[in-house]
Amino acid sequence: MSFAPESFKYGPKSTNTDHFRVFSVARDSFGAFIRLETLILWKKMKWSFSLVVATVAIVTVAVDAVENPRIIVVGAGAAGIAAASRLYQKGFKNITILEASQRLGGRIRTTPFGSGIVEIGAQWCHGEQGNVVYQLASVYRGLLKSSIIADEDAVLIRSSGISVPEAVAERLQAMAEGIIESEDRDTYEGSLGDFFTKKYWQALATPAFKDIPRELAEQFLVYYHNYERGYTAYDSWFEVAASETDSYVEPAGNQDIAWNGKKGFSSILDIVSGNFPGTKNTSLTPVPLSKLIAYGKFVSNIRWKGSADGDVIVTAQDGTTYEADNVIVTVSLGVLKENYKTMFTPALPTVNQKAITGLYFGTVNKIFLLFDAPIPEDFPNTVHLLWYKSDLTALRASPYAWAEAVSTFFRIDNQPNVLMAWMNGAEGRRAEYLRDAPIRDGVLHLLKIFAKNMKFGNVTGLLRSKWSSDRLFRGSYSSRSITTETLNTGARQLGTPVRNAANEPVLLFAGEATNPVHYSTVHGALDSGFREANRLIRFYGA
Repeated sequence: MSFAPESFKYGPKSTNTDHFRVFSVARDSFGAFIRLETLILWKKMKWSFSLVVATVAIVTVAVDAVENPRIIVVGAGAAGIAAASRLYQKGFKNITILEASQRLGGRIRTTPFGSGIVEIGAQWCHGEQGNVVYQLASVYRGLLKSSIIADEDAVLIRSSGISVPEAVAERLQAMAEGIIESEDRDTYEGSLGDFFTKKYWQALATPAFKDIPRELAEQFLVYYHNYERGYTAYDSWFEVAASETDSYVEPAGNQDIAWNGKKGFSSILDIVSGNFPGTKNTSLTPVPLSKLIAYGKFVSNIRWKGSADGDVIVTAQDGTTYEADNVIVTVSLGVLKENYKTMFTPALPTVNQKAITGLYFGTVNKIFLLFDAPIPEDFPNTVHLLWYKSDLTALRASPYAWAEAVSTFFRIDNQPNVLMAWMNGAEGRRAEYLRDAPIRDGVLHLLKIFAKNMKFGNVTGLLRSKWSSDRLFRGSYSSRSITTETLNTGARQLGTPVRNAANEPVLLFAGEATNPVHYSTVHGALDSGFREANRLIRFYGA
């Protein structure tokens, strides 16, 4: 048996690849020897004590090898970093993370902008109790703070530039939230859109809302649809079943917690991997991510069954090939939807395929504008847009028709000169293909309509997300649709591990879309990564 690394390389030179292949040869050789010697032992046990001793020694060496299995994690987003870190911190050192881009973080994308940072992807920590992000980050003094958008109620502004009276807005908002949270949804067989619309007009017909003009009621209905579209990343609530098998469980506490510091939300990746300065959890062994991650590795195929020696074969688009005992796939649901028919050999089991097909994966996008002066003091922290029909018709006929996608404006924590526009749906996806100039002009056009008497400075910078057109994501986050319920599938089915003939979990799935109660969130992604790491830890008895 040879351990010469150069003899066993797959693809270009790579320390991780050499280590994987050399270990494979050692393990396979020992494994074959164990099976042979164990059979001899069973037949000759009463003949030779020395033979028993020799066999036990061989078995011990092989078990040591199995305790350091070759594990590949596909994707270096929150779920991938969580899975790899938990495994490494539990003694599994033979890990390679294959990341298609040139950075880690996935849909956590903290980016320098203006005088600080902005979050192109995940932005707020939602909730405290039962939220692993909050639990891990809150022990660091000053790292988290209540966001400015939590400090005051959102303001509804009509396209006349006039705000809806606060008391009226609060009543309508409370009524709408009551409908969304109604237990009647559980027995309603139609779409969420049908359910909400029916209940909404029934409520408005009661004496409690007799003072609400029909025009305002119609505007609010359109606004609230946009609000829900942004919250859950679907195009239309008529695509969503009123009754859902998987229901998001909101962690108790502040839902709008912002990040301090230069690394923003990305700090959670350092905390999980034990690399945050002054770490307070000594059980989190620092994980050498720079040594474990291979960048620029878009995984094109995973042969999880049928290889000559029983290994899982992972092939990257550049031709590099890796062998492993287990693979944890953490790519987005959007990437799975686009590639699952060619990404796995043989085809995935029906339970996984139905989940990939049935779960919804939508897009929300952000536009950040940097001004050369602070945002006017009178401009609220959160502004929701309500359109008069005539104004919306005019917008659709203008060069700024794409701007109908913008549902909300937000001020940005620690960035007084930056304003963010939140875009939903198909219109928002189409806007990804526009140049920056028409995007800038469209946002300024909206500000002239909804902030008529406020003077903004000159735009000196623009930054935006393009989650749908990015082949490494193909969207923002998951939710549920009527198809989900029709196929009787969900996050648990997506996260079902694929097993080989020996019932070993060779192919595992993590990511926010595999979390049945915290989908669409970073804490849901982290939990899923820990879940799959723990599955392997239990399997190997570590």
